[in-house]
Amino acid sequence: MARWFCPHCGQENDGNFCTACGTVMPQPLRQTSESNQVADSPQPSPFVVTFETGRHYKVHKSYVWLGPIVAVLAVAIVALANSMPGIIQGITALKDADVHVPVFAAVIGVVVGLLALYGIILAVYALAYKNMSYVFDEREFSFYSGIITKRRTHIPYARVQSVNHRATIIQRLAGVCSVSIDSAGGASNKALRVPFLRLETAERLRVDLFVRKAAIEAGMEHAVAYDPNADTASVAGAQLEAMRVQEGRAQAPIAPGALIASAPNGQVGQAATASPNALDTVGGVVGDWRGAYGGLVAGLEPASFELGLSNHELLLTSISHSTPLAIAIVLGLSFLASIGSIAFVGDSFSRTMVAFMVPIVLGTVLVSWLIGVLGTAISFGNFRARRRGSRIEVERGLLQRDFSGIDIARVQSVEIRQSLIRRMIGYCEISLGRINVGSDEAGKQNNSSSTRGLVVHPFVKIDRVDEIIDGLAPELNDRPRIEELAKLPAPAFRRSILRRCVWYNVGLYVLIALGILVVLVNGTPGGISATAARGFYGMVGIITAICVVYTIGRAVGAVFWARGSGYTWNRSYLMLFNDGLSVERVIIPRQKIQSGSTRSNPFQRRLSLTGIAAMTAAGTRSTSVKLIDVPDEVGDAYLEWLKPRH
Repeated sequence: MARWFCPHCGQENDGNFCTACGTVMPQPLRQTSESNQVADSPQPSPFVVTFETGRHYKVHKSYVWLGPIVAVLAVAIVALANSMPGIIQGITALKDADVHVPVFAAVIGVVVGLLALYGIILAVYALAYKNMSYVFDEREFSFYSGIITKRRTHIPYARVQSVNHRATIIQRLAGVCSVSIDSAGGASNKALRVPFLRLETAERLRVDLFVRKAAIEAGMEHAVAYDPNADTASVAGAQLEAMRVQEGRAQAPIAPGALIASAPNGQVGQAATASPNALDTVGGVVGDWRGAYGGLVAGLEPASFELGLSNHELLLTSISHSTPLAIAIVLGLSFLASIGSIAFVGDSFSRTMVAFMVPIVLGTVLVSWLIGVLGTAISFGNFRARRRGSRIEVERGLLQRDFSGIDIARVQSVEIRQSLIRRMIGYCEISLGRINVGSDEAGKQNNSSSTRGLVVHPFVKIDRVDEIIDGLAPELNDRPRIEELAKLPAPAFRRSILRRCVWYNVGLYVLIALGILVVLVNGTPGGISATAARGFYGMVGIITAICVVYTIGRAVGAVFWARGSGYTWNRSYLMLFNDGLSVERVIIPRQKIQSGSTRSNPFQRRLSLTGIAAMTAAGTRSTSVKLIDVPDEVGDAYLEWLKPRH
């Protein structure tokens, strides 16, 4: 077998896998010398691609008929919601006028209207499809679109940061997905979105983008070699794929619980001991189903590490997730305000109304929270985080499937977060900071990658953090450990109490405002009625209690912050730890720090204290991680550590 060069790390190999990073051998080199001239070449190209340079490729044809279905459903739902009062009034008017409309005729009318709407939108999508294509040029990827106004969007290969795909429920039925290509274009630049690609095509597109990027970075863009046998849009590639399907060599779904443990040298590890969760059993059927046009996803290098969520991790993730909690809290507070306004009236009828409404409100809040928990569980169903070659991948979603990934070289930071509840039970969230740009779909996800990084585990025991990081990113194994933290000096405790309980305590200012309001009310000539006084002082009492509890919480957080926060760095990494009711630990590779700074106000300078900050390129805008009230000499040492080295 001919020797070949890995397109990811440049290692020379003569086996089936790269011994350095685990990448599978490029497709042309798998052929025998009789069937493939590339293998006969004494110097095979190290950069093999499956999309022909300069050729216009079309998105999948299901875009024409599937896209309008989604649009019609959306229009129908919005129209039904907005016109429901008018529909009810119309039905009532017809009934009062003793006019009978046959149900069958009404249904036929609705169906005809929807079909007419579908036909109009179908024509628009057909025109859009005709003008939509994507091209791999020598140095950039281009996407063409537009009906009247023509648009060409291009991304240089050197600027590509991540390539992810997302499949809605309807897209999964057809085996297609939408691919988003993120570039280092700044906060205002949105990800380029290529809609309706087969899963097999989406994976090849991702691989080709990074192979071409590697060629550009190596100054060997002219050495890129096209393999028509692996291009399913070519005649030869389509014939080979049909033969593979007929031979039954389609990739099998991952068996529930067949998780991969870490192994040296990028080789596949043994099955992990973690138990699968209940949704993984369903995910084995639904999660890996490719749909009508899904096709094969062949040639992927094996995972060297893979993990999922156990039953209790999935349950705790769903229960503690911010989305259902936020919905329940907003509903509860709105209902509480309504009940309070009724209760303060003080008559017997109001008390009866309150007694009747309280159980209904509590039931509504509980049901909304349970629905949110169920939705979160489904969104994390069949969760997988894995290391494949030089790439860290995360996919999740039982119905709507999201796939995200990041090359290890582009990890900006490792972030471990604990909310109050998670801290109390010893769990945390692990995420990787990455360069990312804005996306229209980012805000729709329960766990926006543009604000929280790539979440590689949403709910894991704190004592498993090092095990997971070492498995997914063994390159970071020389990072500082929590035991190496240097604590803050004694003056930081006093400043923390003053800062959180006095200067930045909203509850204190609300109490002061309430006190002024009480004085003004008591000084009003003639006073106020007894009923109004009961309502007023009752409201004052409730707000006062909330402010006192809030202040106590801030005081406890201030104590935790001053006693537990710290900093440390070694030759290659910085770690900042901000303690409190919630905890954040951030580990940043030194070469990923865009800029570092120190900052001190007059009060800090009086105590010989300063604050240190590190700026990275993670998120939709540069992200600053800081720790205040470190000694001045630590700030000076930090700036010295940041200086360029030879």
